[in-house]
Amino acid sequence: MTSAADNQQSFIKYAKLVLYTIFIVILAGSIVRTTHSGMGCPDWPHCFGRLIPPLNAGQLPPDFEKYLKQQDIDHTFNAFHTWIEYLNRMLTVLLGIFIILLNFMAWKRYWKTRKSIFFWALSLFVLVGFEAWVGKVVVNSNLGVIQITAHMIPALIIAGVCVYMIHLVQGKPYIVNKSLKLLTWLAFLLVFIQILIGTEVRAEVDQVSKALQYTARETWLSQVGDTLHTHELFAWVASLSCIFVVGKSFNHKETQKMGLLILVSLIAELFLGLIMTQMQMPAFAQPLHLLFSSIIIVALFTLLLKVKIK
Repeated sequence: MTSAADNQQSFIKYAKLVLYTIFIVILAGSIVRTTHSGMGCPDWPHCFGRLIPPLNAGQLPPDFEKYLKQQDIDHTFNAFHTWIEYLNRMLTVLLGIFIILLNFMAWKRYWKTRKSIFFWALSLFVLVGFEAWVGKVVVNSNLGVIQITAHMIPALIIAGVCVYMIHLVQGKPYIVNKSLKLLTWLAFLLVFIQILIGTEVRAEVDQVSKALQYTARETWLSQVGDTLHTHELFAWVASLSCIFVVGKSFNHKETQKMGLLILVSLIAELFLGLIMTQMQMPAFAQPLHLLFSSIIIVALFTLLLKVKIK
């Protein structure tokens, strides 16, 4: 017979799988944006009116023109863009299925003893549904810049809720360290502000790239205004706060792994930022830049849950 401890461990492992899938979806969404594939499927929830999109122009439906005229790149069928966007949608569907199973597990194992676990799992399902709706709004707005940014924020909230639920199930004792708690709060707020500034930079890059019909990529950053300089300067402020957090976290065995994750992610984030500014923003760096910033802020949130002032 399975013990309560075994049930708890299996639930935590599965919840972590959900969390990893969330980061994969964040990465996939960034790849869609970087490759300008967001309108590769110009309708939602179908793709060119089909459940499975065409592989070539010969498989387009008779009324395909009404779909192509919605695209803002070349108004022709591009199988690469179509399948990048379609795979992104399928990953979101997979995440939804994982979360449905998570809800079933939470209901079966915790409904009678810890109902809050089930309701947090249920909130994940609601948030993913909201994220899917925002995706529909993004498509309907023909990739409106504000709508695209709004599409990213719920993904971070979903990851945060998943981390909080795992924390509740684990029930591990808190670390008492006032300075680490306050420093982590400061770093969390600074990184969050930095992410918001980054979304504004990305919005300006989107406007420049669209005006240039997605050509002359090497000139995009040079045409972005003062927001980019603010983003670059603020990156060092946010990074310094994270370094202080990492140093403090190494003083406790329970927080060392999270501190190391923040440090590695921070180094990768700064390196990718330099690559983008010094190498004319190569396409491969953008999705990774967003992924590591997401990992950093979620890791800081995890530390906030583990540490208390007294």
